Amino acid sequence: MAGYSPVGAQPIPPEVQPLPVQPTEYHQFYRAPAFRWWKPLVALVLFAVGWLGASVVAVMFALAWDAAHSGQGLDPTNLNLNTPAVFAANNVSLAACIPIAMLVSWLVFRQRPRFLSSIAGRFRWRLFWQFFLVAAPLLIVWVGVDVVLSGGPGELSWGPDSLFLLVTILVTTPLQAAGEEYANRGLIARSVGSWFGNRWVALAAATVANSVVFMLLHSAEDPWLNSYYFTVAVVFTLLTWRTGGLEAAIVMHVVNNLLGEFTLPFSPDDLSHLFDRQAGVAGPETLIQIGVTVFVGAMLWWRASRLKLARATDPGAAPALPWQPPTTP
Repeated sequence: MAGYSPVGAQPIPPEVQPLPVQPTEYHQFYRAPAFRWWKPLVALVLFAVGWLGASVVAVMFALAWDAAHSGQGLDPTNLNLNTPAVFAANNVSLAACIPIAMLVSWLVFRQRPRFLSSIAGRFRWRLFWQFFLVAAPLLIVWVGVDVVLSGGPGELSWGPDSLFLLVTILVTTPLQAAGEEYANRGLIARSVGSWFGNRWVALAAATVANSVVFMLLHSAEDPWLNSYYFTVAVVFTLLTWRTGGLEAAIVMHVVNNLLGEFTLPFSPDDLSHLFDRQAGVAGPETLIQIGVTVFVGAMLWWRASRLKLARATDPGAAPALPWQPPTTP
């Protein structure tokens, strides 16, 4: 029987159906009848090329902007990458991961872009806000306690770049965080997971692969920071698997990044240390932050269980035919 297709369209033959025809979990969603072993390789290469291209364009535009407004010209041997413009460019380039990942998913696997958000084929906004109401208060309390224990936020002031940074953070940081999720927990994890037939092996491979990539992309030389980034990726991947979509991971990522940057517009020195991840900048206290991440993730897991969210679906399966009473000759 032919696979599902929109009303009025030609049925899709089962052997080329791009969507799963059996109940399939998020991390294996590309493993449909049309799946071929080489497709994940093509997808990952296309995504890497697209994202690197977007990053280069964004950063070059920021450097040109800084050079034009500083009056000193652009010196390739002495580039300052800790400026508000470069910060904005970094956020924009990561936000670009959303359309790039969706486009690659569509071109290579022929699945509509909306299926990268969740197995329901859409971004579940209602679910997003339910998770937000669980995660945001917990993370805000943690940040508040951490600030108090560390002696306060330090000296804050309004500077010439404060308004620009404030607007940039509020507008682009949520998209930057979401972009990282669409790339790592979305395209990368799903591409790797779809190579394996066993769902547990697939989940393990997808988790390890995207967690290692996520850790390496943060370019940290400190082992404590690397352990934190790896743990964050593992928690986000498991949440994506349990909830059948990216919403929970995006909530935690967005709230975490916004809270981490909330003093940036009012503390110019913080910008120069924002990407300081050299060995020695962190220590055993990182274990507390790791514990908070695991705890908040567990609370979202609990909420998903209460909501009885499905982990698998089969949107490519042929619709059941309506029952017809037997006819008498």
